[in-house]
Amino acid sequence: MLDEVVFQEYWGGIKVAAYTDRYAYDPSDDSLLFISLAGTEQAVKAVSSALIGQRIVSIKRQGNKEIQVHGSPEGHFRVFSTKLPTGAVHQLVVDTRFFGQDTAENCLLIPQGDDLSKVVYSQVLTHLASPLIPEWAPWICAKLKEQVLIQEMAGTMRVVKIRIDEATVDEIISEGIRTGRISLDKQGDTHVGMH
Repeated sequence: MLDEVVFQEYWGGIKVAAYTDRYAYDPSDDSLLFISLAGTEQAVKAVSSALIGQRIVSIKRQGNKEIQVHGSPEGHFRVFSTKLPTGAVHQLVVDTRFFGQDTAENCLLIPQGDDLSKVVYSQVLTHLASPLIPEWAPWICAKLKEQVLIQEMAGTMRVVKIRIDEATVDEIISEGIRTGRISLDKQGDTHVGMH
């Protein structure tokens, strides 16, 4: 089902609407991280421009539920656009934190059915110089969630925001080894005990 996305400014007499099937936003401040837009060229470009300009847009969901979101003042966006054979336009407005811009904060799309810890391991943890192995990823992710360094976003797709650096991961691994929560056994195999 498609939800309607509306940008409206009463004082300027502006009201445009496009449609979305996928979006994600931070529920703590309603800042948009990802949206797929479709509709007339004028409407899609007006809505995406409003979001990039940190203006508020409404997403009207089925059952008359309405969500108000805006572009993040902390994020920057990339826009991918294509014209469909029908003349309509499809755009993706994507926060650059999805592209791993060498910042301490990243956004990750977790495909439906995939395990969060496996995605975090392959997309983020393996790029750090910290000494870790895949079997430790669930325990490390649990610790990151506990410290509010991994946060689930809201919307129609599963997205997490992760704030991480090597020092934090090294500290978590050291704690895990010191307390026996994670270890290497005598044969060099891994052991993860989550108590």
